[in-house]
Amino acid sequence: MVVLAVLTGGVAVLAFGGCACEKPRQPWMAEEVPRVRVRIGDDAAAVSVAVDGPWRLAGAEGDIADGDRLDWTRVHADGRNVVVGTIATVDGPVELHAPDADPVSVGVPGRKPRGYRGYLRIQPMQDGQVRVVNVVPMEAYLAGVVAKELYRTWHLEAYKAQAVAARTYALMQHNHRRAYGFDLYDTQMSQVYGGMDAETPKAWQAVRATRGVVATYESGGRQVLLPTYYHSTCGGDTVPVGTVFGGPTPPPLRGGTGCTYCRDASRYRWKKEVVLSKEAITSAVRRSGARALGDLESIVRVEVAERTGRDGRAERIRLVDAAGRSVLVRASDWRIWVGAGKVPSTWFWMEDRGDAVALVRGRGFGHGVGMCQWGAQFLATHGQTGEQILRYYYPGVDLVRAY
Repeated sequence: MVVLAVLTGGVAVLAFGGCACEKPRQPWMAEEVPRVRVRIGDDAAAVSVAVDGPWRLAGAEGDIADGDRLDWTRVHADGRNVVVGTIATVDGPVELHAPDADPVSVGVPGRKPRGYRGYLRIQPMQDGQVRVVNVVPMEAYLAGVVAKELYRTWHLEAYKAQAVAARTYALMQHNHRRAYGFDLYDTQMSQVYGGMDAETPKAWQAVRATRGVVATYESGGRQVLLPTYYHSTCGGDTVPVGTVFGGPTPPPLRGGTGCTYCRDASRYRWKKEVVLSKEAITSAVRRSGARALGDLESIVRVEVAERTGRDGRAERIRLVDAAGRSVLVRASDWRIWVGAGKVPSTWFWMEDRGDAVALVRGRGFGHGVGMCQWGAQFLATHGQTGEQILRYYYPGVDLVRAY
């Protein structure tokens, strides 16, 4: 068992009641720190790259070019080739490397430029756009995640719990999108990742204190990685993972923690109701791409069909169109379709207002599964360790070293 401890002087370390290497090795265990592939932004017609120091550009056949410094340079695709400034086109993806201590910077449309550790892999896509992927060691990736997922002023023990949850999630996603050339998005679709520019000393302290530690549970007689879902604010209770994302519910994700520790969060109780026009809902579900919704006419009725958890978080939404056809959809999917930025969570009551529906008495921010980040901060400030926080939100979890 892994025990998180704090030595005198405030330096966090890991102490073990036994070495993970003495246990049977699992497929997800590694001999060294794995690298993860993080997709940076959306595919674009062109991006810009820069290195404030020595750089090297490589392709499938080896090095293509190098230099002492790379000023901002436009990169685009030309068929199967990647064009980097005035450098001759090369077939297939290219890699832009810099020394380990120096960041490789990239600017994608709609974002401020950012620096990244590791290297960039730039891939030409069939639609003429380019895809940028940051290939980075896991621990460096985590430093850029933890600092974005939590506020800078939050407690170190909350940071430790976040580091373990984020590492476990990332390791689960490793090679999950092999066909697409990346493992993780850099947004809430996976975990928010800000690269080297986002890193803070506290984030690195938490990552180093929990180096290689992941959350697991026993399934079928072996230890498997736990899907360590987490969210901002549960609003008073967590829910079983299966009711939100479908599939089985591992024991550590059965919900029902009765957490009220997030009550300091601004969205513990929504301050305003959310009003959605039925016309906007109709457009949103048509854009979803869900096959069952493709033939729906204008939606005339929206209602909560099923609830789950304490006081009834919405689990299923019923949509009824002008022709009288009725379709049940998962509430978590519906929330994404109409806009997670508009609908903070699925914990609400619904009122029909003619051409619109109003979501009233809303609670929480996020899907409500697993660790509540605001709750973790409260527990940390009241003396709980990172390990205790993880065991509270993922009851029965085992913490082991993956590398």
